[in-house]
Amino acid sequence: MTNYGTIPTSSGGGSSSSSTFSNIAYISRAAKDRIRDGLGTLRPWKSMLDIRSFGLPGNIANAIGRLKTNSAYFRMNYAAIVLGILFLSLLWHPISLIVYIAAMAGWLFLYFLRD
Repeated sequence: MTNYGTIPTSSGGGSSSSSTFSNIAYISRAAKDRIRDGLGTLRPWKSMLDIRSFGLPGNIANAIGRLKTNSAYFRMNYAAIVLGILFLSLLWHPISLIVYIAAMAGWLFLYFLRD
């Protein structure tokens, strides 16, 4: 008999290592879901850099509206560009790069384990 689609549960006599493994799996799954939802999707670079879509706005209100829409739509692309530039600038300062990576790891750890 198969239990297709059921959620496995542990009995009261289970070992602590299996419960630790299930806790880690749960946290890992939750972190992946939060990353996917929080960061959004990477839009195609071709549509971001399309020359035909560039044009001067008619007035300031139109320009601000375009900036808001563009920054919301290409948020992940802009984040990738900024992180790439930051990484390249820190290559010549290895200590700063190590501190940056440690701070990023600590921030991610605290961010994903909050309630």
